[in-house]
Amino acid sequence: METNQTNGAETRSFWLGKLFSLAGLVPVGIYVVLHLYSNLRSLQGADAFNKHLADTRSLPFIVPLAVLVIWIPIAFHGLYGLFTISKSRPNIVKYHYFQNLKYALQRLSGIGLLLFIPAHIYKTRIETTLSGVTLDFAHMSEGLHEPLTLIVYGLGVLGVAFHLANGFWQFCIGWGITTSAAGMRRVEKFSFLLFAILAFMAYGAIWGFIRA
Repeated sequence: METNQTNGAETRSFWLGKLFSLAGLVPVGIYVVLHLYSNLRSLQGADAFNKHLADTRSLPFIVPLAVLVIWIPIAFHGLYGLFTISKSRPNIVKYHYFQNLKYALQRLSGIGLLLFIPAHIYKTRIETTLSGVTLDFAHMSEGLHEPLTLIVYGLGVLGVAFHLANGFWQFCIGWGITTSAAGMRRVEKFSFLLFAILAFMAYGAIWGFIRA
């Protein structure tokens, strides 16, 4: 009886882990890339950015789709990730390996994102609602001219870029897509490139707002 319960718990843990990595890479990862790409319109100026926001808001069923495809997966990935962190701690003092360092940084960036995402939601959704203003280019530009907000966003998007890029590498290994040592090295190199691209997109969007 006890053995069956143990096996059942291990099976649930296995599939929850699979769902955790899938939710982080597919719906959340795709959303992050599209969100960063959309924000790059800040480089085209206020009119282009505001028009894109208006077009996005006019899409049918945008709110229920956002909740179902974006916010529920983000909430699950974040909460289960926090549970995972509480159960396992890397020893980067005893084991000075690069992979162990990435393991630690993945969890550190995950904790950072659990703080950054609510701050981002407050700045772009809650603050605008409470103050009765519309989220637009001017609001983002004004906010990012505040030193504290700029620092928070600068660190936050760096965490997003690393967490997603390194998560892609972990996903390929965890799902058995990459099994050989050579394949793992190739995927790792791609993850470095992905990190650089995501960081470039994020900081490019920020620059578009602060140069105004």
